[in-house]
Amino acid sequence: MAQNHRFLPLILILAILHLPLACTPHVQPVSKHTLARLRQNSVPSLPTELHHGEWVTDLPPLKLRPGSEVRIPLQTTRNLPSIEILINGTPLHWFLDTGASFPVVLDADSAASIPIPILQRSKLHGLGVGGHTDGLLGRFESLSLEGYPVVGRGIAAILLNRYQLRFAGLPVERMPINLLGLPFLERFSYVTLDTPNNEAHFGVQRPFHPQKDAASFPFEQRDGRLWVKIQVGGKTIPAFFDTGYGANLRAPSRTILNLPLHSRSSSPGSHPTQKQLGVGGVELDQVGRLREINLGHVRIDDVEYHASDSCREAILGWGPFRPHRVTLDFQRKCVWVEKAVP
Repeated sequence: MAQNHRFLPLILILAILHLPLACTPHVQPVSKHTLARLRQNSVPSLPTELHHGEWVTDLPPLKLRPGSEVRIPLQTTRNLPSIEILINGTPLHWFLDTGASFPVVLDADSAASIPIPILQRSKLHGLGVGGHTDGLLGRFESLSLEGYPVVGRGIAAILLNRYQLRFAGLPVERMPINLLGLPFLERFSYVTLDTPNNEAHFGVQRPFHPQKDAASFPFEQRDGRLWVKIQVGGKTIPAFFDTGYGANLRAPSRTILNLPLHSRSSSPGSHPTQKQLGVGGVELDQVGRLREINLGHVRIDDVEYHASDSCREAILGWGPFRPHRVTLDFQRKCVWVEKAVP
């Protein structure tokens, strides 16, 4: 039966911007040594991990008490929200990434350091900013938040790339890319990312109560993404909301060029290009600005956008929301934006 396993598609749109000027991002396949370490610790799949020859990647039930709220420190790592969470008792830093369609994602170096057992004959194929990446599947035994057990045994995707910053062609810093994706986050009633106060809140089977002056915009969960409608100059741009994308807005070049001229304060190419490091590699985008965008009851002025011919779908990133208290409300299917209260 194991020989009939299909490739598992994986969508990852994490992109890290505003890197040090003297350094350049670099993506390369993991070393043969790391790959050998991963494959040395391989195990056969369990009956519960397969269903009609397909991998079962759903997370097990939450172990947290219904009605509870877990609060943990929130960090901003490379302009993206991140937390520390224990996997098999080992602390790792993770990006909270609604653009990832897999619940738990590790880079190969992190997986080899724990180590995570690799499921034999497992393969997956990922797509994100920078292109394609290949991966494997590994088994973890537990995930914990601040000493609270969250879930038990599950399957993690393992990316077979290494992410680095280089100076003068020499590696100066490894960049771990470990992700808690949308299928992990949506297990909670709500997830609040309070960047100004450096806190993340995870609600378990309990309603979220926004402030009176909170603004919101709706989303639709489809194809493993949070789809929203952006209003720009009388036109509607469908986009998915991605907390793992560090800029404001990324869209296909043709989408930007089709917007009314009065909606753009600058056109593609009028600003310096920027490199973006994603899970699949590095891309070069044209940069411009929009006068404003509207999402439901939320208005954002002077929005920097990135335009790319290789981009197929518009992405609403984390950049405009970083100064605020933002809640992903999975019960009401909307995003709340509030002023941060100390």
